Amino acid sequence: MPDALDKQIEAFDRLLPSIRKQKGGTWVVIARGELQDTFTDFSKAAIYAEEHFPDEQVLIRNTEAKEEFAPFILMSVAD
Repeated sequence: MPDALDKQIEAFDRLLPSIRKQKGGTWVVIARGELQDTFTDFSKAAIYAEEHFPDEQVLIRNTEAKEEFAPFILMSVAD
């Protein structure tokens, strides 16, 4: 069963294409599985999140952030 933060991440991933289309690069606050608001800078998003969701897990993320992945390399050792 996903926890609250997993729910916010899933919502962000689901909403990201439409947010980028409507707002471009922006900071978003995701809470309760929904987009709550968008901001031009992180500090404003953090203040909003603290004021509106003080006891909840929220996700604050930039829509232009690139996820980094470590490459997976499968190696086989011959006998």
